[in-house]
Amino acid sequence: MFLVNNFCTRTGNFTFFMKRRFICNDKIMTKKPFHLLCLPTVGHMDQILDKFSFPVTLCKGDYRDLEFIFKGQKATILHKGRDLKDFSFVWLSSSWSTRDLAYTVRLYLEQIGVPYTHVEKGTSKVTDQMAFALGGIQSPDTLFLGSRPIRKNLLLIKKVCGYPLVIKDIKGCRGSNSEYVATQKDLLKKMKNLPTHKKYLFQKYIPNEYDWGVIVANGKVVSGEKSYPSEGEFRNNKCNGATEVYIDPKKIPSEIKRMAVNACGTLGLSWSRADIIIDKKTKKPYLLEVNRFPGIASETTDVDGAYTFLASHITQLEKTGRQ
Repeated sequence: MFLVNNFCTRTGNFTFFMKRRFICNDKIMTKKPFHLLCLPTVGHMDQILDKFSFPVTLCKGDYRDLEFIFKGQKATILHKGRDLKDFSFVWLSSSWSTRDLAYTVRLYLEQIGVPYTHVEKGTSKVTDQMAFALGGIQSPDTLFLGSRPIRKNLLLIKKVCGYPLVIKDIKGCRGSNSEYVATQKDLLKKMKNLPTHKKYLFQKYIPNEYDWGVIVANGKVVSGEKSYPSEGEFRNNKCNGATEVYIDPKKIPSEIKRMAVNACGTLGLSWSRADIIIDKKTKKPYLLEVNRFPGIASETTDVDGAYTFLASHITQLEKTGRQ
């Protein structure tokens, strides 16, 4: 017998031994457990895996623990010294800052034949905006100037976005390097305080009381919440103090669900969350962005949605006896 440590968590038919740390005897098991690498690991995986009827060994992944080895015209990727070929399935996700690493992992998994979830080539909020525009999805008026000087383009910024507006890091997440701008003078001041090695887009500010965060898995809405910003905060992110109120997916307005599904589908994503803001004056919805690595809130429909998504990939693999 052996005891699975904190690096791996086993759950399923044998979870009555221990909830998170699991005692296993290979002699009494009919087959090896299903080996899942979650890269990076979403929250509350114990709740998600508890829903499976067969044993799953979870290895909690992080991009900083990967080793990329290129030697003798051969590539190998290890996670904490373990070759990714040892896993049955990889739940692969990424934020803007890790998209290139995720895509590199994808190429390796394709080569060695390990199933994985979809991940894109390196992109940014600029490429997303282009996809939304070409797909006819309504989003706030937006301007990206590349490396062009701000002072020489103040008239263009005002013409496209007006004031107030929001500055966004084209590869930022969770509201990082974002600023609310009330006036032209405010714009020049805040641009000086932002990291100069980053690139930014400018977006018309939509006055709102809340926004929707709608998780879409395999083309279907599986979870959704309204996020109400804290007093004095323009960002509706939970990490910036927003209050989340979960709504039964069946009760989410059909217009919001259609926009979320269209946005995620336009980007070719099988797992993501669409952030949709509602203009408090006109009640018109606008797509803000699509998050490829949405957080999972404990004891919510997020957990059910994550299970539905993960099960669609690995249950069939388990049935066919993949180890």
